[in-house]
Amino acid sequence: MNKWLAPALAALLLASPFASGAETLDLTLTDAVRRALAKNFLIRLEEFTPKIARAQQKSTAGTFDPTAQVSYTYNYNEQAGITVDGSGNPTDVDLIAITSGQVVEASLAGLLPLGTRYDLSANLNSNDVSNRSYTSYNSFVGASIIQPLLRGFGTDVNLGALRIARANVTISQWQLRQRVMDVITQTIQVYNDLYFFSRNLEVERRSRDLASQLLKDNMKRAEVGVMSPLDVIQAQADLAAREERVLVAERQMKDAENALKQLVTDNVTDVLSIQVAIQPPEANLNFRVDRTRDFSAAFELRPDYRQALLDIQKRNINLVFARNQILPRLDLQASLGVNGIDTDLANSLLGTIGDNSSLAASVGGVVSIPIPNQYARGQLDVAKLEIARALVDLKRVEQGILVESDNAAGAIETSRKRIDASRAARDYAGKTLEAAQSRLASGTSTTFEVLQFQRDFAAAQISEVGALTDYNKAIAEYARRTGTTFRQYQILTPEQSLRKPEAQPKP
Repeated sequence: MNKWLAPALAALLLASPFASGAETLDLTLTDAVRRALAKNFLIRLEEFTPKIARAQQKSTAGTFDPTAQVSYTYNYNEQAGITVDGSGNPTDVDLIAITSGQVVEASLAGLLPLGTRYDLSANLNSNDVSNRSYTSYNSFVGASIIQPLLRGFGTDVNLGALRIARANVTISQWQLRQRVMDVITQTIQVYNDLYFFSRNLEVERRSRDLASQLLKDNMKRAEVGVMSPLDVIQAQADLAAREERVLVAERQMKDAENALKQLVTDNVTDVLSIQVAIQPPEANLNFRVDRTRDFSAAFELRPDYRQALLDIQKRNINLVFARNQILPRLDLQASLGVNGIDTDLANSLLGTIGDNSSLAASVGGVVSIPIPNQYARGQLDVAKLEIARALVDLKRVEQGILVESDNAAGAIETSRKRIDASRAARDYAGKTLEAAQSRLASGTSTTFEVLQFQRDFAAAQISEVGALTDYNKAIAEYARRTGTTFRQYQILTPEQSLRKPEAQPKP
């Protein structure tokens, strides 16, 4: 064997689902939901969304963080002069003075929620001149503010971005809740699909076996001359068709098994080799729809509705900001400081608070009026229109909740009735098949009729299983549409800590 082909075949055998030592998941529906909550990649991805939103909120709150700044500067300067003779003629250029100095500055500046910009500063400046016998020290301590009185004034304007960030955190939590609800619902539905396809495969195999047995019986009857060759051909054709149905059923079951594994395991490299064995899902036939209670709960628990409300809240914050921006700017500016100067460093510093200090103060204002201020007015119109559109969308969501919840409730009621009807149909189909087989044995029926009754019996069996699994899926979908998934299956919400040991789902 080719030296490159052997390792490849070995790898394929190890990855094969039939390889020895492959992991087997023996699951109940409760186990499947629990594993999905703990291991599903979609939930893990969505769990980052609230964390990112909180980080963005923290970043936005940093707008009000003060900024501290300290600087140091050293200055050196040489000053030259021209000397002249008795006649006033220049004779030479001499260095007459060397000036050096140091400047230390410190400040603390920031923004307050009212829109106030402040700056607290202090500096110390030393000057040393070579032809002077002393060093002078200048110090200053002061504060300045800029206070908007119209545009940019107030907490509604300056805290708007932070309030939007907080709303985004809440929205992200509802998004996580929606993702968890979707995964729970999908897990329940896929679990029931797998059960349906496994039972469907059993039915198709039994149906194939019945057709095979009928073919053998017909061949024996044809050999003794009590049945025509046409009956044998009919049985052969039907058997071939049922072989095809078995192949399709096997593929459907494998696809459903892969879908469930993708939901309940975080294994990547060996996911295809994992085997899944499931227990029959229990049908809560006593479940009753309470439209009044559940439809009302939907407006409290549906994540999409809560997000729509929060979206309107955010747009109202934007509207307040946009309305403020059409105002003219009128800013009050004021500063107050104290200077100190001395040949002694300590006296210079103390001079800023002593009797020999000198005061520096200023007050004034700035008026700015955009003409005709089309940008701000256009943004205000946009904010108003976005709120109007969001309100229309909210009505659409409300209508959708009622319609979707009612459709889901109707699916439960229909599926429950189908269970009884399909069970009766399966009983009658089985009795009809038995009678037809007896008549065929006595020569009063035909192969065509028996084959048809076999197909009818198989279809009735599959329909009964389908009604049961559709009922379970309808309950899960109803819980999702009404936002009651966590309550229905007794699962803690993400806010209550999704992965606590006591969070035992009970589908």
